[in-house]
Amino acid sequence: MGYCLETAIGAVPTGNHAVEKQVKCRPQQTLCRSVSVVGTGYWSGVENHVELRPGVADSGIRFIREDLDGACVPVSLHNRIDAEKRTNLQVGEARIEMVEHVLSALAAMGIDCCEIGLTAAELPGLDGSADAYVAAIDRVGTESLDGSVTNPLVVRSPLTISATTGDAEIKVAPPTTMGLRVCYSVDYPGSPIPPQQYEVAVSPDSYRKDIAAARTFLLEEEARKLQAEGVGLTVTTQDLVVFGENGPIENELRWPNECARHKVLDVIGDLFLSGRPFYGDVIAHRSGHRLNAEALAAVLEAEARV
Repeated sequence: MGYCLETAIGAVPTGNHAVEKQVKCRPQQTLCRSVSVVGTGYWSGVENHVELRPGVADSGIRFIREDLDGACVPVSLHNRIDAEKRTNLQVGEARIEMVEHVLSALAAMGIDCCEIGLTAAELPGLDGSADAYVAAIDRVGTESLDGSVTNPLVVRSPLTISATTGDAEIKVAPPTTMGLRVCYSVDYPGSPIPPQQYEVAVSPDSYRKDIAAARTFLLEEEARKLQAEGVGLTVTTQDLVVFGENGPIENELRWPNECARHKVLDVIGDLFLSGRPFYGDVIAHRSGHRLNAEALAAVLEAEARV
C-alpha cells in the first residue's frame, strides 16, 4: 500500500511557503457549461435533480435550493450542522444534506467556483460513490477563470485531533506534495470489514481512477436499525455496500480496500467545507465526518493566529 505518512508528518518543516506561492499561481477553475445528475436520496427517498453550473471568479461553491425560491447555502464550515453518518449544511430554513460526495468530486477535480442547483434537500445517494459527479464534470470539461487562487488553505504546522471516545484520530501536517495527500486506515475489531489502508496524493487523475467509484458502506445491523427507524426504506444492498457476517451482501467489492478508499473520498469532501483548496498531508484512523470537520476547524484557527 506504499509508505504511510507517519514519518512524513514529523519530518515536514512548518510554514511551507514555497507550496503556497506556487498554488497561488493556479487560475481558478469552473465548468465549461451546466450538467445534471439525477437520483434519490438515501435518507429521504426523495428524487433530486442536481445541476452543476459554471460559477464566476471568486464566487466559490454555492448550493441553490430551487424548491425554496432559490435559497442560497454557501459551502462554509460555519454552515455545517451535526448529522448522523453524513455532512449537512444549513442557512436559515434552507438545509442541504449529504454534501460530502459532490464536494469531494469538485475538490479533487479542481473546481473552485460552481453553483449547484437542487430540487430537494438531500443529494442523491446514487451508487454510494462520487463516480457520477466525476463523469458529469468530465462530460462538460473545465475552464480557467480570470483570477488566481489567492487563498489556498495550506497547513503550516502539525496537529492531531482525537475522538473523545474510541481510538478515532486524524493528523494533519504541512504538505509534502503540491496538494492534498491522505492515508486512511480502517480497523473495526470483531467486524466483518477487514482491516485495510489506502494512501493517495490527490489529483484529478488519481481521484478519477482510484477513489471516485469507492462506495459508502455499513454493517447489516446498522442498515436494519436505520430502516426500522423509517430511514433509507428505498435503499437496497445494490445501492451501497452492506456487510453481513460473511462479507458484502448481494454485492462485490470494487477493490479489496474499497472501504478505506471511500473514507479517503469523505475526507476530501469534508476538508473542502472551507471552500478553498486544501494543501497538507493527512493521516486518519477511523475518522468520521465530525472529526474531519474538527480537524478543518483546527487548521483554520491556526491560520487565523498567524
